[in-house]
Amino acid sequence: MLKRTPVGALLIFAGALGGQTPGKVDFGRDVQPIFQASCVGCHGPSQQMAGFRLDQRRYALPNRVGANGARIVPGDTGRSRLYQKILGTGGGLRMPPTGPLSPEQIALIKAWIEHDCEWPDALSGETPQVPPDPKATRIMEALRRGDRPGFDQLLREDPAAGRGRGPGGSTPLMMAALYGDASSVRRLLESGANPNLPNDAGATALMWAVDDEEKTRLLLDAGADPNARSGEGRTALIVAAGRFGSSAVVKLLLDHPADPSTVSAQRQAAARAAALAGDEEVLRLLVAADPQSRAGALPAAAQSQCAACIGLLIDAANPAALNRAMVISALLGDAPALKRILDRGAQANAPDPAGDGASALVLTAGSESAGLETIRMLVERGADPHAKSDQGETALDVAKRQGETPIVEFLRKAGAAESHAPETPAEKPKPADSVRAAVRRSIPPLQRADLAFFKKSGCVSCHNNSLTMMTLAAARKNRIPLDDPAAQAQLRTTGTYIESWRERVLQGIPIPGGQDTISYILAGLAAAHYPPDAATDALARYLKNTQGPEGEWRMVATGGSRPPIESSGIEVTAVSMRALQTYALQTQPAEYQRAIQRAASWLEKAQPTTTEDRAFQLLGLSWAGAAKERLRLAGRALLEAQRRDGGWAQLPTLASDAYATGQVLVALNQAGSLAVTGAAYQRGVQFLLHSQLEDGSWYVRSRTIPFQPYFDSEFPHGREQFISAAATNWAVMALAPAAR
Repeated sequence: MLKRTPVGALLIFAGALGGQTPGKVDFGRDVQPIFQASCVGCHGPSQQMAGFRLDQRRYALPNRVGANGARIVPGDTGRSRLYQKILGTGGGLRMPPTGPLSPEQIALIKAWIEHDCEWPDALSGETPQVPPDPKATRIMEALRRGDRPGFDQLLREDPAAGRGRGPGGSTPLMMAALYGDASSVRRLLESGANPNLPNDAGATALMWAVDDEEKTRLLLDAGADPNARSGEGRTALIVAAGRFGSSAVVKLLLDHPADPSTVSAQRQAAARAAALAGDEEVLRLLVAADPQSRAGALPAAAQSQCAACIGLLIDAANPAALNRAMVISALLGDAPALKRILDRGAQANAPDPAGDGASALVLTAGSESAGLETIRMLVERGADPHAKSDQGETALDVAKRQGETPIVEFLRKAGAAESHAPETPAEKPKPADSVRAAVRRSIPPLQRADLAFFKKSGCVSCHNNSLTMMTLAAARKNRIPLDDPAAQAQLRTTGTYIESWRERVLQGIPIPGGQDTISYILAGLAAAHYPPDAATDALARYLKNTQGPEGEWRMVATGGSRPPIESSGIEVTAVSMRALQTYALQTQPAEYQRAIQRAASWLEKAQPTTTEDRAFQLLGLSWAGAAKERLRLAGRALLEAQRRDGGWAQLPTLASDAYATGQVLVALNQAGSLAVTGAAYQRGVQFLLHSQLEDGSWYVRSRTIPFQPYFDSEFPHGREQFISAAATNWAVMALAPAAR
């Protein structure tokens, strides 16, 4: 997401700073014009821009509530991502995209950071933070623990504490809205708690209460303002609309007067949230209240594959929304929706409005979900088979990454060209002397890339970070040496990262990658035995609130198809379920258990088509405690797919590789379907041993079109390093139990 953040736009305005001499920099005179002049509209697009914003101090400095990807570290330009981006050393696109700043401008920003980033609250439109009230904090902690007797006693001893503020400016009433029951909300209101008191991120109790109709009604009856906007521009209506099944709460909010100055924008945002949730009932309520709310929501309905939602929105969609919805439907292989959208006027040959200029055909050719029917429809409707991505790849080039498939055959017959770009020559494997030696030489490069990826990207990834947490856990369990201080430091860094997202996630704004990324982060933390905290609570709540009507979670296709890691609804459902099993809010066990049971039921009936699907279906069923016979059948399907070379392939049309082989062995072993000593497992071990490279890595070729700017995460294999890091993690997890 780096090149889509507003950092470039923010720094385009830095020309006003030219000619000044660095020294003791005055923020209001020298630096603030960059942030203010360039952050127009940052409230609305912040979800698409990874929350990267610089208009207020709390959004840019990491010691403030809501700090995010800007990561300006006072006194340390080396760790300040903003500075690294303008210097051109931070990975990805250098900012601003129109051309580098002058040396004088860069020196000015450097001087400001080195002089501790003086940033008066008054100039940020903020008021100085008040230190947390210890008594209010204790009440809030009791609410989070579900300690009702403790809550009652603390409030009885000092009713005024219930009106105080705790960490981040949040209030006991907000915590009761999030963790408590209706009676705890009522008690605090009766003790004089102000329902409109915002925390430091601008959130209110009403925004945190929208999971529950009774708590929402209590707050509204007490005078809670439904038009209050957080620092992210979110209202209670937008937050509520993003949860499937929220029609009762949405109706309550719509029944209260709306602010005429913001009602249209807020209801349009709410309609997009409802469409993304695939909730036809909520969407109908919003459209009935304001027909203009339909504008721009069609792509979200295409993402949720909600046919009824598409029907409500398609007539109001402008050309850009139609074309974006077309791309999403094609990526997801939703042929009926694609036909409907093309019939309405989408242009099959139009570039993706939210992408880098690639056409729907090029993007879709690399999607596991898109079948031949989808590709054929695009070509028949005028998609150019000769179109290329910004990397110079044609649709046929991209399709061939899946092997010799019917899509490849069709594109050849349609006259699609091949670029004939030379492939990276394969390095010759060099097997280690033993399984244990193979694992030991893989750990250092994985840990090095684990640290480098976060440092350069500012994000926690599935391939380099979450999977590495799982790998290191397997190494510890099997007494394989690793750099434990570095691992613990990275675990703390991950904890800080998710805490920096907590406020936004509570408002329904996900970490980039949505449920795919969030579920993997929690699964990685669970493997590392990271204890539940307020940040894991927020991520778990987001997962619960984005669960689909049948118990599933859908993969996120808005950034393009990313097989194999983010391409499977079975994978994201299984991992999300696992995350809830570990990090469910302890005050709402029944609600989370229902979500887990619904996920398990969906997994039971799901029809896998890829190795990723089958491996995660088996893992999910085992985590859910499925019957032994069901696990046996799922395990047998995987065992039957083992190749003669001892490995497994991601797809039937591809060769065996370390990603699929490691993943399958882990799934079979963890589900109890195959012992490490079993013949099939040992054949898989031999495949991995004989395909490992001398540097401890396994090379796997990427099957996706990169939509992020390339940067080096210090793992081998250049532009193929992310998938190769994931493959190496799976391989090590599979080998570790055999290394005893």
